Amino acid sequence: MIGWVEILCNTNGMPGKSDLLPEECIGRPWKGAGYGRVIKCACLLVGMLTVLVICGCDESATTYARKIKVVALVNGEPITLTDLQRALDGMKQAERRVLSTGERARGIKRELLEKMIDAKLLLEEAKRKRIVLAPRAVDATIEMIERDYTVGGLTEELLRQGKTMDSFRTETRDSLLIQKLLKREVVDRMAGSREEIEKYFKENQERYVLPEQVRVRQIVTKTEEEATELRKQILRGTDFEVLASKHSLGPEATQGGDLGFFSRGRMPPSIEAACFKLKTTQVSQVVASPYGYHLFKLIERRPERKLSIEKAWDKVERDLIAKKTQEAQEEYIRGLRGRASIKRDLQMLESVQ
Repeated sequence: MIGWVEILCNTNGMPGKSDLLPEECIGRPWKGAGYGRVIKCACLLVGMLTVLVICGCDESATTYARKIKVVALVNGEPITLTDLQRALDGMKQAERRVLSTGERARGIKRELLEKMIDAKLLLEEAKRKRIVLAPRAVDATIEMIERDYTVGGLTEELLRQGKTMDSFRTETRDSLLIQKLLKREVVDRMAGSREEIEKYFKENQERYVLPEQVRVRQIVTKTEEEATELRKQILRGTDFEVLASKHSLGPEATQGGDLGFFSRGRMPPSIEAACFKLKTTQVSQVVASPYGYHLFKLIERRPERKLSIEKAWDKVERDLIAKKTQEAQEEYIRGLRGRASIKRDLQMLESVQ
């Protein structure tokens, strides 16, 4: 099962970093989960199902649940076929993909249903423990998300996924409640002893390697002609740093064009390819990119090197705590499941497309 940290904290619209953030700093909620839709069910439906369950009329309850297409009951609370279909549609739209068929498709739908069950259990537990959000937590989170889009871009993205701003607000609120619950009940209790950190480092030394890095100066111009002329001046002996300070359009021009150290994967491919093949003090040919036309000069190269435990200590500790947190969260959810009444109608999954 994918961890709730990854599901709830992806700042780029995909599962990614494993750090739980405070509610004020939370990133983009997982777009496919449809948390708001999980809990949007008619009060009459909930009441009737509850009565049927309390009366012990299992056969009648099952018949009625199938009639109104309930795919799962979680402590008497329904997840309808409509809920699951909307969540699946949202996931497909967010990931821009077509659902596979056969056994793989059934597995994806079953996994999504289990995540919705977990969400319902966690929201129920947050309510039971009286978890509340700061007054502007939802608004602040949505405002932060909107900054990643052009004006009106978030609304357009939601429409593409078949969502409204109201439903997105509900999803965001639910995500924040779940995250705050897990932070209080799991994350804040995590710690790593010196012995555990040292053991984790020994078992994962391949993870604590600094990749090859280069430090370069650059000059950025609007036109290829200007960059070509500046290169000629440099080859005739004019100082690269002086020309960068005077002519470069880059923000680092005030530092003589110094970009500092960076490793592979941090720059656009054309820039990376040009910089990493340079020799010390060598000046590149003119390189085109979406930002303009560049000249690069290699200042220094650092080869790949392994970190000592002393230098890697903080990262090792963070990684260890993230691993322990993931395991503890999974155990916490298993505990909620163990105390819950969960009924599924898996035959209904075939109706979800």
